[in-house]
Amino acid sequence: MEKVFISHGDIILDNIYDCNLNLLKQDGGGCNWNDLYNLAYMGETCYAFGSAGNDGEGQIAINSLKKLGINVEGINIEDKPTNIMNIIFPNQDIEDDNILHSWYSPITNKLTMTFSENMPTTLPEELLDKEVYIILDKFMPVNLELIGNIKNKKVCLDVGHIRFFEHFSRQYILNFFKTANYMQLNDSVIDMLYERLNVHSEAELFNLLDLDLLVLTRGKKGATFVFKENDIVQTIHKRPEILVSAVDTSGAGDAFFSTMVREYAYADNIDVDFINRTFELANKSSREILSKLGSRK
Repeated sequence: MEKVFISHGDIILDNIYDCNLNLLKQDGGGCNWNDLYNLAYMGETCYAFGSAGNDGEGQIAINSLKKLGINVEGINIEDKPTNIMNIIFPNQDIEDDNILHSWYSPITNKLTMTFSENMPTTLPEELLDKEVYIILDKFMPVNLELIGNIKNKKVCLDVGHIRFFEHFSRQYILNFFKTANYMQLNDSVIDMLYERLNVHSEAELFNLLDLDLLVLTRGKKGATFVFKENDIVQTIHKRPEILVSAVDTSGAGDAFFSTMVREYAYADNIDVDFINRTFELANKSSREILSKLGSRK
């Protein structure tokens, strides 16, 4: 069965500023859209479904997807501003935790991110006989509705920010996350997620959600992989052997995630050999994006 990769949500434009608030760059952004962009860059068939504003910012963000051949016919254009993520670089060495990502404009101090429910929740007929890999980094009811309407699917969740699940009830989070086949977390969300779901380890979370693969990323410290081999839950920690000086850390996790998703989609088995091979590929992708300004290749 042919594989296609889709994402679903609000289109986002990244505005990138230096420490003096000079605008350095505008480009498409948003973790899920970066993931889709990366997959298209790797030659996969990709579709975007969601919502954008009827402004120049929305056109820039949509065109950034179109230029790689991503189908954008499923993006609704609304009479509203396009969402903007404001990324501000400090006047010091770049580290994972000192680049500011703000939902407020540093120029006007106005909110630049609002989320829409006005987006497609069914797929076009051309995708009904495909194996669909759904990539999400937000967990709104409209996203859950789309998942429920797709039969031949694998759900891949990129859980990178507390703010995208902290306001939901435990039962809602559990219901949503149990749709997942593959999940990637970063270490900034793990404590709250453990507390909310009343679990105490990666293996316990893996079993609760009945995942194929769970990955916990820890920046320069590497990543932890949880999977099942011969019906036994395995936990492996991998640390990168080659580190690079970062120009911008914004897209490193997305590069890692999209590479992992692609390898997962084509894997016959998830075992130790798969983890070793795929970690090296995903880590290489992260290194490439760390050396550039912006979150995409």
